[in-house]
This record gives sequence, C-alpha cells and structure tokens, in this order.
Amino acid sequence: MDSTALLIKEAFEKLTPYIERHTQRVCPDCRKVCCANKHGTPEAEDLLLFSALEIEPVSASGPPDALCSHLTPKGCPLPRWHRPFRCKWYFCGPLLESMQEEGGRDYRAFVGDLERLVTLRRELLGNLGEKK
Repeated sequence: MDSTALLIKEAFEKLTPYIERHTQRVCPDCRKVCCANKHGTPEAEDLLLFSALEIEPVSASGPPDALCSHLTPKGCPLPRWHRPFRCKWYFCGPLLESMQEEGGRDYRAFVGDLERLVTLRRELLGNLGEKK
C-alpha cells in the first residue's frame, strides 16, 4: 500500500470529527441532500487513490433524481476517505457558515489540516501520474 495514500487516509480521519460536528448541526434541518448523486460518482483521481489504498471504488449508484444509495437517516456511513473526493468535500453554504461562525483555533486547525490533505493528494496523484 502506498505510504502517501496512508497519510491521506489518516488526514481524512483527523478532519472527520470536525466536519461531523458541523453536519450534525446543519444537516438535520436541510430539506435537500446536495451531495447525493451530484458528486457521488468517482472520478479518475478517486480511482487512483482507491487503488493506492487497495480498496474497491464506491459510487452513489442510483437514478439521477434519486438519493445516494449509501445514505441512511444518519447520513453517509462510508468513511470519508472511501467516498469520491467531490462528495466528501461538498460544503453547502449553511455548513460553511457554521464552520466560520465557530471560528477560532478549531477552524484554523481545520483549514491547515485540509490544506495538508490537498497537498498530499496532489503529491500522490503526481507520483502515480509519473509511473504511467
């Protein structure tokens, strides 16, 4: 298994509690699941990461107007690192507002951790692209 892919997985796991804290505040009042199907299909970059992690890809796999087949009443049960990139990073306006309103040290740490994750992802994709 690729060491950078493992660092990416760990970075996702570090960010998840912060994101879930805010989705628990915002999402129960939401009338529309914005990420369902619209962002649930893996792209080429997702497939490279899944391959580096030695896991099978997943997708929303439903008709265009249906909700994601993975959603439960409590949200998506898939670990954040196992979701398509656009699905896991779709932050709607209310979710972003919740994060920004909280502000402070946790928000700055989240932004820094997210930047690190994106840097690692670019590194992995660049390295895998060079191997082709």
